[in-house]
Formats: sequence, C-alpha cells, structure tokens
Amino acid sequence: MKKITPLLIFALGFLMITSSCDKSDSEDNNDTSAFYKVVNKGNAGVTSISDLDDAVGLSVAQAIPSVSNRAYPANMPILFFLDDKILLSSITEDNFIVTENDIKMKGIVSISEASNGYAILSYIPERQFAANANIKIVLTTDLLDDAGMGNTQDTTIEYTTTASNNSSFIGNTGFESGDEGVNFVGDGNILTGTQGCVAPFGGSSFGAITTGLQLISGDNAIGEASSIMILGPISNNVSSVSFNYNFLSAEFQEYVGSEYDDSFMAIVVGGNGAHSEFVTSVNTIGIDGNTSCNAFPGMPDNGDAYFGSTGWVNKQINFDSVGDSAYVIFIVTDVTDAIYSSIVCIDDVNFN
Repeated sequence: MKKITPLLIFALGFLMITSSCDKSDSEDNNDTSAFYKVVNKGNAGVTSISDLDDAVGLSVAQAIPSVSNRAYPANMPILFFLDDKILLSSITEDNFIVTENDIKMKGIVSISEASNGYAILSYIPERQFAANANIKIVLTTDLLDDAGMGNTQDTTIEYTTTASNNSSFIGNTGFESGDEGVNFVGDGNILTGTQGCVAPFGGSSFGAITTGLQLISGDNAIGEASSIMILGPISNNVSSVSFNYNFLSAEFQEYVGSEYDDSFMAIVVGGNGAHSEFVTSVNTIGIDGNTSCNAFPGMPDNGDAYFGSTGWVNKQINFDSVGDSAYVIFIVTDVTDAIYSSIVCIDDVNFN
C-alpha cells in the first residue's frame, strides 16, 4: 500500500531546539549575522553553494507547531524540518524573521542534521516569549539551500502564547506523581501499568507522546503530526540529562528508508541558553532495530498488522549548563506526512 502525502500546514519558526551556544561544544559556531547566534551541529548547514544539479527550492517538510491562529505555551519549541541542507549565510534577520508583538526578536538559530542529512532548523529567543503575545515567524524566499535555491513563496505562521504554568518536576522523574511538572501539547499522557508491549521502565507509570489523533489522550497531535512533552521548571543548574525511551511506530517496516521518517528530538532550555539533540527516527532505527509489538493503545493506527518497538533505550545528553529554571522538552513528529503514527514513551528522567 502506498502512502499518500497530505498537504502540510507548515510554517513556524523554530524555537528552541538545538545545541548550546558555548564554543566548548563540538558543533561549529557560525555568526553569519550579528542579529542571530547561528550554531551548526553536523553537516546540514553549509558555508558555500555546492549542489549545482539541484533546481528545486528549499521548502518545509514539517513544522512545529504547524497550525496558525492557535494559542501555545510561551516556552514551547519552534522547529522546521527542511527538505535540504541550508546555506548558513542566508540566515539573517531579513530572511528569517521572528517578531513578538511586531518587534523583531534576536535569538539562537540552531541547525541539526536529520537522518537523511537535511537540516532541522530551530530558534530560541534571547528571552522567553511573554505570555499573551503575538508571535509571527516568516521564512522568506531568500532563505537558501545548498544549491542557492529558495522557496517559491514565503512560509509564515502566527500564533499567540499562553503562560508557562508548570510546577517543579524534580520530585516526579519517574512520573509516579502523575502530571506534576509535566505539560503536554498535542496527544500526550501519563500511562499507568503495562500498555500492550510496553511496561514502565521503573515504578508503575511512564509518560508518552504520539503523532496521532487521540491515541492516548483526548487531544490530537498538532496539525495531526506532532506532540510535545515539557518537563519543568528544574530549579538547579543542569548540565546533563539522562532518560529511557521506547520508540514505537506503524512506519516499521515498510517505510524504513523512505521520506516518511518520523523523528524524536530532545531539547534542554534555560536562562543561559539551550541544547538540543536529534535522538532517533524510523530510518535511524531501521528494520533490525525494532521488534514486533503485540498491542498498544490506538495502534497500529491505519497501518498494517505489524508495528514495531525499540524496547527501552537509555539516552544521556551532556552540555554546558543552560542555567537554572530549565525545561526539558521531548518532541515526536511525523515528517512529510500526517498518517501512520509513532509513539515515544519516556521514563526515569534524571538531571545532573
């Protein structure tokens, strides 16, 4: 069965995600504009035009959030999954425009590399957006790929912010206290006990987010494609986060290696900066990295009878301290489509 790609409502501009702006990190730091701090992690940001055979302009494969004219938390990440590499020198205040109540906002623009080698662009403002503010993000036609090609029209998204209302997450790292210090945007929930092929890593509960429609909660993924889990604030300085995740997807096995690369990312943001990691995706896991899951709420969600699971995998992220009042943010998203859902289960989150 062939997958049909829906029209994506894309846009949005990219908040937080990626990497620390400290030069002690391994990624390259490229100040292509005095207005933005540009951080390039991997090979998806290029310094010169090199792909002379590409005649197709840069466009957005997926955005978070992807729906305009809605209210989102002021600390929610903004990301763009692009369909090519990006020319770093084209990231300027005139080509990538972020405004809060019509005032341009400086910030950190980070470029991460997806499993297909293409760019994931993220933006975090120099200070957190205010509550009840109007946010507008524009990717103009002068934002270029590695062939020097831009999109045929501007990509714009506009939304309003709500106050960040999380209580402290410090005492709830295993989700045994329900949603204390936890905020979901999209289809997310705290699940108790064994859910089909997934048992809690420890204790009796775990958190989960999906790319689907009310698979585990009464809410839909943003744009029927993306959901977010925000943990925090965390009062102490944080320079390391570890957690266990279990990635499930109806994309396995038939869409491994395709453009439909459902992805999982983690972001840490605080008063002194931000750090992000591309954690994994359907293509990264591959055919051999998952096993058949016998059941899970809402699955296989229009896929065939097979849907796979990685089992619990430990992940540790190290970075220079982002300061206190930090948030840890997990994101799962469909890429290039909005069907055949994926789910990320999270448990045993620890900070140092």
